[in-house]
Amino acid sequence: MSITFKKLLFIGPHPDDVEMGCGGTISKYCQSTDITYLILSPCLEDPKNKTILDEARKAVGCLGLSPENMVIENLARRTFYEQRREIRDILISTRDEYKPDMVFCPSLTDIHQDHSVTAEETLRLFRDIGVIAYENPRSSIHFGPNLYIELTEENMKNKIKALMCYKSQYDRYYFKPKVIRSFILMRGSQCGVDYAEAFEVLRMKA
Repeated sequence: MSITFKKLLFIGPHPDDVEMGCGGTISKYCQSTDITYLILSPCLEDPKNKTILDEARKAVGCLGLSPENMVIENLARRTFYEQRREIRDILISTRDEYKPDMVFCPSLTDIHQDHSVTAEETLRLFRDIGVIAYENPRSSIHFGPNLYIELTEENMKNKIKALMCYKSQYDRYYFKPKVIRSFILMRGSQCGVDYAEAFEVLRMKA
């Protein structure tokens, strides 16, 4: 079955979450689909992240997007459970302005508190729209994929190149190119192709 969507919304609690979970998918569809990328928290409370928004803008360029495709909010990280009203207001505004056909967000079972709250509010507010959850190597420990999107080698390389723009995050073990590549190869092997990203379908509307 082939389903075509005209407008996709990718929601990241923090910079780099979307690139890590679905950078290859953005690379695959950026030329044929209208894409909006929403970041809820810039994570600037940590001094090491002082350059992270510039890194994010460079990263989306590697995936074929323009910084104009990005919407950056200013929520405080690690306290999303206290900011549900603000998150709902942001998501409603984004939904009404961009009117996406499909939304990508973190997994409901992600153990990072900001990720799971984002997923819950996305599923709650986009009730008439398809919602797909992406994985995070560090915190999606209960991830159960039921959708795979095949990638080309170029899509994979673009994803790795985008993530390598986040120099402020190089101390994290899962930012190593070999780790990123291994996830793509592993997910590909699960669906019989060379390269893939995996997702959980939370709601599908064709």
